[in-house]
Amino acid sequence: MQPIVTSIQKLLKQKLNIYSPALTPKTDLKKDLNMVEWEMLYLFNAIEQTWHISITKEDSENIVNINHLLAVVKRQVPSSTRVHL
Repeated sequence: MQPIVTSIQKLLKQKLNIYSPALTPKTDLKKDLNMVEWEMLYLFNAIEQTWHISITKEDSENIVNINHLLAVVKRQVPSSTRVHL
């Protein structure tokens, strides 16, 4: 799990200039990271490109915190690939 969280943290820094000292599964994207809707969509797009997955509209509407985001990524990324993330 940690490599995916670290990768998400890097994407937040690189793509959106959002610096969070430590992401936890309970980190709320809107409340804790002060992300607005377009930033979340931009993050989701960066994640889709990084891991070659597709985050559906239904999934994106249900992603509130890092744990929800991890669940979507893990569901679509093969476990053999995750060790390299």
